[in-house]
Amino acid sequence: MEEFEINGVTSESINVKKYVQIFKNHGVVVFRGFFKDNPDFKNYYKDLEKLARIIAEKDKIKIKNNLPLSDLLTKISKIRRDEIGNLYDLGTRPIKLSSGVKLKTNPVILSFIKEIMGKDAILGFPYLGETLHIFPPGKENYKYNLPMHQDYPYLMQSPEQITAYINLGVLQKENNGGIRIWAGSHKEGISPSEKSKYNHRITTNHEHFRENYKSFDISFGLGDFAIFDSLIQHEGIQNHSDSTRIVQLARYSNLMNLESISYSWKSTEPGSNRGINFEDRHEF
Repeated sequence: MEEFEINGVTSESINVKKYVQIFKNHGVVVFRGFFKDNPDFKNYYKDLEKLARIIAEKDKIKIKNNLPLSDLLTKISKIRRDEIGNLYDLGTRPIKLSSGVKLKTNPVILSFIKEIMGKDAILGFPYLGETLHIFPPGKENYKYNLPMHQDYPYLMQSPEQITAYINLGVLQKENNGGIRIWAGSHKEGISPSEKSKYNHRITTNHEHFRENYKSFDISFGLGDFAIFDSLIQHEGIQNHSDSTRIVQLARYSNLMNLESISYSWKSTEPGSNRGINFEDRHEF
């Protein structure tokens, strides 16, 4: 077990201060099974499951009663891939389910983030801060796994920002996919980035991080919870299993950060004249 992976801690028993230094050292902390028995997590999971079954019923897709959410979505995706996109929208930019908002503002998450950012931090939610990532099996979905990048350039609002990763799928025995991180890379701050041909913003000096930092591949099971510094270098790992990987992401910014204050806490807002792009503020 790596130093940033923690077993046997639940959302009811966590000693927040104990893990702050681990986060600061590595830029990530992973808690296995953390939310599995938490009421906020269960309620959001149940809501997504109900909505998925409504989709199946509406489209006359036969579904067994005891399928976990990840397998339920896999079944739907094989017949109506576009319906997966409709469910994605309900958990994305922003979360549109009350149970999801409650999970995003779970007191344990907020207290952990405040402990990291400091007592004077004012927490904000960047405009594009929430994503319900759904990765069904199939090559057509591989394009959604991003190359090495930082989260902040996609979101803005504040470079002092944390990504919460709340996993809603069952971990497969192999080829489940997940995230590759370069532990400690967040300490170098904001790195230069450029747009790929798919319009993904990727780290320009990626070879530097590959050569100077150790990478770790992390897969997640049901109820696993992690927080990542939004400046950590990471990339997606493709799902080659037979089941869907599903995870809720939420981001939290410190609005007291001086860089954030200097551009008036603006987020990236596509199609809006009120937003700000990474290149508007950062030149390398």
